[in-house]
Amino acid sequence: MKGKRGQVWSLDLITSIVIFLMVLMPLFFLWSYVNRQNEQQILFDEAENLALSVSDSLIRTRGIPEDWNTSNVNTIGLATKENVLDASKVSYFLTMGGSEYNRTRTILTGGYDFFFNLTDLNGTNYGIIGSKPDDKTLVPIERYCLYNDRLAKLEFAIIF
Repeated sequence: MKGKRGQVWSLDLITSIVIFLMVLMPLFFLWSYVNRQNEQQILFDEAENLALSVSDSLIRTRGIPEDWNTSNVNTIGLATKENVLDASKVSYFLTMGGSEYNRTRTILTGGYDFFFNLTDLNGTNYGIIGSKPDDKTLVPIERYCLYNDRLAKLEFAIIF
């Protein structure tokens, strides 16, 4: 009896390892899936907060400087007062968005692509910047304001 200390049977060891891995692998894939979903939700939440913040800034502030134009703008704001848009600032913004989209994108969203559309409730379109691609995620925001003494719908979306 002195020579026998313990024995490992290779079939028992292999069976236990296979059972252990069969339990562990689904848990690993589940953990990975939950982490990916969580990361996507965090990105979507950040984009949603940015879209809300930018759309608020567009319709509620005058921008910086308050009398900005396409050459001196630091922060884009389209309002003369809360929810009332200034026609000249909207014109500047549409011009910038058409000719200097990358600069406008950097000032407005910090680098995210965006979509902007301003229409009145009769369907008159005052201007569009960007497009809504089908293959990307959009975070759309709709705001209502006054433009040219008419009720208008401002659509803004972050694209990522």
